[in-house]
Amino acid sequence: MVATGDLALDDPDDADDRAFARACFDRLRVPWRAVPGNHDIGDDGPDPWMGEPVTGRRRDAWVDAWGADWWAEELGEWLVVGLDSLIMGSGLAAEEVQWAWLAGVVAAAGDRPVMVAIHKPMSVTPSGGQRALVPAGRRRLAAALAPVRVRVVVSGHLHQYRLAVESGAAVVWAPSTCFVSRGPSPFGGVKTVGAVDYRIDGDSITWRLLRPPAMVDHVVDELAGGAESLRSAPLHPVE
Repeated sequence: MVATGDLALDDPDDADDRAFARACFDRLRVPWRAVPGNHDIGDDGPDPWMGEPVTGRRRDAWVDAWGADWWAEELGEWLVVGLDSLIMGSGLAAEEVQWAWLAGVVAAAGDRPVMVAIHKPMSVTPSGGQRALVPAGRRRLAAALAPVRVRVVVSGHLHQYRLAVESGAAVVWAPSTCFVSRGPSPFGGVKTVGAVDYRIDGDSITWRLLRPPAMVDHVVDELAGGAESLRSAPLHPVE
């Protein structure tokens, strides 16, 4: 299982919230990996969400709780690469460490099919705000991945399910498992809670939207108390 960020509810400095989220993951019975989102370590760009920019201290706290924020896993013939998209273009010391690590992974990948997991999508149309990677990060990531056979890029962030093809790769946006926002999607996505199920068979991969019957499309704008009210929601058994 891969979680594409925003494991914390809305505050990268809330240690209790971080511990609660990690406790939920510890109840899972399958192997998992995660990459951080802007709610976890702060946002990138000149206008960070909620005025909370990505910082080294926030990133360190996330790594202490969740482990490495960039990683590579072999899955059959495939190579799955998770990256910290929030530090791309940030100027933080960790950014150059990640780029150097990625260069090594790319050099060793050969002709294997590659899936890339990030929090923010590479790009969106219409663009603007904090919806996608900052331009400098997007350009550098595209150049870094150019030598390998990227087949799928998966992301979260926008709380909707969407499929597209960009630069020859499938682009899959995973929905939130928590809540959606009000109104139609300007990107042609489906606003729903759920997850994406990927199935690998040799060199091929398929995916489908999963939405267990018990899940509820909470509209965060309509909740009494907003997202804060979700903190008191009861935990349900893991099946």
